[in-house]
Amino acid sequence: EEAREEPPPGAFHPGVVCAETEALIVGWRYARPASGEERRAAREAGYVPTESYSLCQAAFDRLPPTEQAAFSRIAPPVDPAKLAAAAFLAALALGLVGGALTSGGVPLGVAGGVSGEGGGLPDYAELPPLSPAEALVALVFRPPGR
Repeated sequence: EEAREEPPPGAFHPGVVCAETEALIVGWRYARPASGEERRAAREAGYVPTESYSLCQAAFDRLPPTEQAAFSRIAPPVDPAKLAAAAFLAALALGLVGGALTSGGVPLGVAGGVSGEGGGLPDYAELPPLSPAEALVALVFRPPGR
């Protein structure tokens, strides 16, 4: 028998709902090929019919063992903790890149662009004009408040 290890808390299958509970499937997904009648029923209920008939853990557990044998267990592809970390890193990277593209210059000297000499004013290196593609990126990724 398969190990019953738990998926990460909140891990889910984007866009996949349980055929019995009609709720987003969180945790393990159990699937088998869908019949024509099941695809018609999904279409009539307002869902996009797929090639598989999917159940959540609770609905799967209610099935008799003979019916459970027809299903395969699928791990959730989305782990919210990893998704949040990736989104944070992407936002951080885009903020850094967006700030450099929209500032018109690159700070020189010590951290923050403030030189140790010359009254504490930032020094900037001149950049060539932005290409149309760079200007579009700069417009889209403009930091807040600019």
